[in-house]
Amino acid sequence: MRNDTERAIPESGPGKVGCPKNRALLLSAMVVASALAAPFSQAQEGVSEDYFFADVPIVLSVTRLQQPLTATPASVSVIDRKMIRASGATSIPDLLRHVPGFQVAYVTGKRAAVTAHGRGDEYARDMQVTIDGRSIYDPVFGGVSWQDLQLDIDSIQRIEVVRGPNAASHGSNSFAGVINIITEHPAAQPGLLAKTLVGEGGERSLYGRYAGSAGGLDYRIAVGHNESDGFDSREDDESTDWISLRGDLQADPRNTLMLQLGYSNGPREEGFYDDVLQPVRNVDHINHYQQLRWNRLLSTDEELQLQLYHNFQRKDDHFQVELPVLVEGGFGFDSHRYDLELQYSNRIDSGLRLAAGVGARYESAEGFWTFAGERHTRRQYRLFANIEWELERGTIFNLGGMYEAYQGKRGLFSPRFALNHRLNDNNTLRFVASRAYRMPTLWEDHANLIAYLASNKMPLDYVFRSIEDLEAEEITSFEIGYLGNFPQLGMQLDARIFKERISEIIANITDDNILGPLNLDPGAQSYANNGKVYITGLELELNYRPVSRALIHMGYSLTNVYGEQLRHIYDDGTRRYLDLDSSVPQQTFSLLGSYRFGGGFEISSAYHYVDPMEWLYDGDYIPVQKRWDLRIAKSIRQANSDLDLELLFQNIDGEDIDFYNSPDRNQINLSDRRLMFRATLRFH
Repeated sequence: MRNDTERAIPESGPGKVGCPKNRALLLSAMVVASALAAPFSQAQEGVSEDYFFADVPIVLSVTRLQQPLTATPASVSVIDRKMIRASGATSIPDLLRHVPGFQVAYVTGKRAAVTAHGRGDEYARDMQVTIDGRSIYDPVFGGVSWQDLQLDIDSIQRIEVVRGPNAASHGSNSFAGVINIITEHPAAQPGLLAKTLVGEGGERSLYGRYAGSAGGLDYRIAVGHNESDGFDSREDDESTDWISLRGDLQADPRNTLMLQLGYSNGPREEGFYDDVLQPVRNVDHINHYQQLRWNRLLSTDEELQLQLYHNFQRKDDHFQVELPVLVEGGFGFDSHRYDLELQYSNRIDSGLRLAAGVGARYESAEGFWTFAGERHTRRQYRLFANIEWELERGTIFNLGGMYEAYQGKRGLFSPRFALNHRLNDNNTLRFVASRAYRMPTLWEDHANLIAYLASNKMPLDYVFRSIEDLEAEEITSFEIGYLGNFPQLGMQLDARIFKERISEIIANITDDNILGPLNLDPGAQSYANNGKVYITGLELELNYRPVSRALIHMGYSLTNVYGEQLRHIYDDGTRRYLDLDSSVPQQTFSLLGSYRFGGGFEISSAYHYVDPMEWLYDGDYIPVQKRWDLRIAKSIRQANSDLDLELLFQNIDGEDIDFYNSPDRNQINLSDRRLMFRATLRFH
């Protein structure tokens, strides 16, 4: 992690308040035009029922109850199979670029940070991410290690993204939203699949799976290998091997069991030359998980669910630097998370539904380098309930809350109140007020990173040292939303205006008053609750699918932000604050268009635009980001097999700067144009 340095930030970057350049949108616009013309091209034959996009998606990520989007107490983006295929994305973070208000950065060629409404660093700690109900949030540094997931995009049924605080249902760390990844049931993927991808930049991947059934058991086993040379501008090669297993057992008409297991490992290059705190080095990762879920149908309207899971992560990361004596340090650790939860849901009457439950969690972390050999633990107990009450006049009340008791911390209560009013069958207004928290990570609470003399492990100086009893960050959010469903046009529009107040910010600071074991160089990195920010904005999401062959998706966000947080405490007690205005991009925009022609040919194109923003802490000020992707595909259908061939052109509009932008220190991530080929063979 970087020493505190002054960085000149321009008043505005190119395109700060302007629109994306037309030339970069040209091909995307052509694909969109093809999709727009689709209904007219079928007028001679008569319009099929696919022309009407009448079904409103059903989601379960907001309140833990299955709800149509017209009833949810939050704006939800649904990335379904058609959108996943059309995007041509090779990773989940790239899929999330299509969500309004989201920003994605690659710290290395494959290590991504995903955040909403900016304020992100390389760990992006304010987003809860789950896979089939299992949280994959890293309890040590926070965020998600996306490249370590034992999951291929092909096995994802859909991704539900709750835009806005959702701690009432998912607890602390559902601060800016929830990303709920729902995988396909093995019964929906029978047979064998093999997939390969090769491309520029050393992109190579192999994936295979087999799904079958035996009696009441449906199962899937999958294996994968991914490797990449990363950015051309630095050393960040990586390789990952993984395996996963899922089994679903229908024990009887009332009881089902699901078991999931996964394991991955692989080496990665990290760091930069001439960086004392982040030198070039090899880092080894090991991750595995176990998940067991039991569902019992008590009656037609009542269900009980019990879930237990365990996540393990090991990061072997240490290095030596000549200063001028040989000094040793690192960021390695081992972590565990155990989670047990019981949930009860019931339709009490025709207009009243309830989902409630209790849960317990145990987390631990230890590491010679990050915690000076100490082991730190945290227990959490939670109680939650969400009630949906529908009136006859088309008005729905959603009332929810979660109380969390943490070891060594004050209790947290996260409430939410929402009112959805249906103007008519196709137009709904939504009013939401909520509060959520972000609990400090184990690293923020207990960081104790020491530089040692390499010859005998003698402690020399603190690099990171947590000395404060940190409180949780707090967000209060208000939202007015509109959902329009236009079946005659095959269109849906989601719009929201919001206001967020974030206080008790857990700020990464430099404190000159922290003295090391030998008092060699006073000062170290630390954390403190000091800062406040206000964010207001508008988000728009448009889905247009007039026929099964065509797809158009557009996302746009406009935000305004002001606030600051503590950055430096000097030895004389004076303080310097970091202005947060530039940490949130003013505008983001995404456009995806796809059209499937006859003969199995398909063309799709995606465009993403992000105004200038600064990634905090290790990151830098990044100018306008524009990414333009193109996908050309051919499907060959046979009686017993299907073959999909795809050409993927990424970032064809030219180089972009990503996360690091310090050429004076030779620390810069440059995303260049890349061509890839992907082939998928399915046997029925």
